Amino acid sequence: MHGMGEKRKRRKVYRRKSAFKNELRYLFLITIICFVLAFCLVFITGKLPSFLDKRIQQQADWIAGDKMKDIEKEMMEKAIAEDIDDIVKKYKDRAQPE
Repeated sequence: MHGMGEKRKRRKVYRRKSAFKNELRYLFLITIICFVLAFCLVFITGKLPSFLDKRIQQQADWIAGDKMKDIEKEMMEKAIAEDIDDIVKKYKDRAQPE
């Protein structure tokens, strides 16, 4: 048989878990309400808060810069490859006996 002390411990543990679950529910509910209010403000004003807007712009600039570097690199490689092909072709043309 189990003693009374074990039942009391179980009740206390259950109460702690129950209290934690209730707190978690309230915190989750408050978080959702804050997100909804923030979304409503953004929708009403028609623009993002300046902090988010700046961060998004920085990310866009960074991505665009990387793409431009890649495009420039590809163009340079292509130009170099075409120049080498032209040089080889001219050399072969000159080297052929007439």
